[in-house]
Amino acid sequence: MYSYPSYFRTNPEVRSRKITVTGEHTMYVDPDQAIVSLGVVTQDEDLEEAQRQNREISNRVVQSLVDNGIPKMDIQTSTYQIFPKYNYEDGKQIFTGYEIRHVFRVTVNDIESLGKIIDDAIKSGANRVENIQFVNSDPAKTYQQALAAAYKKAYEKALTLSNQSGQQLDPHPKSITEHSGAAVIPFASTSLVQAAEDSTSLQPGQIGVTASLTAEYRSY
Repeated sequence: MYSYPSYFRTNPEVRSRKITVTGEHTMYVDPDQAIVSLGVVTQDEDLEEAQRQNREISNRVVQSLVDNGIPKMDIQTSTYQIFPKYNYEDGKQIFTGYEIRHVFRVTVNDIESLGKIIDDAIKSGANRVENIQFVNSDPAKTYQQALAAAYKKAYEKALTLSNQSGQQLDPHPKSITEHSGAAVIPFASTSLVQAAEDSTSLQPGQIGVTASLTAEYRSY
């Protein structure tokens, strides 16, 4: 993959030295998927009534997602919670009813339509958008490219150090340690939203995928 100095020869009588370097590179890629958490929160003094309201609104929200081309397999319940609600008056705890939270994790493959999808869900009764993540469906390819670039940077560092110190570098590393890669994912979060007159404008930006490694070379 890389051209190495043709003059390198290993002389077993020459004592080798060690050069340890690191390499890191970040590749940027456009996201092609969005993962959004949409929720329905209802409250009522009667638990069954609060559940009934939540169920009806949740069904409408799911139908709006399906109508916008989201397969049901990409709509998953991530949270379903029941909370008793209380007020405090004169140091006393007074029961006021129940709160039901039903949150869906939705995968959107057409990110250009994400704003409309969210707006339609809100118009159907969703009253929480807990977070939005923009992701790439095939990050492995981008990571491999970043890893190759990180290795090249490490080798170039080792070559520079060996040249500056008057040594010859064995171009074949003695060891390579790959560090965990990291993806910088564009993220937006809000707790409560209202329907907008126009489609919500969302900017996905780019995803940065970072690879890093440590390489150990011999020099003579």
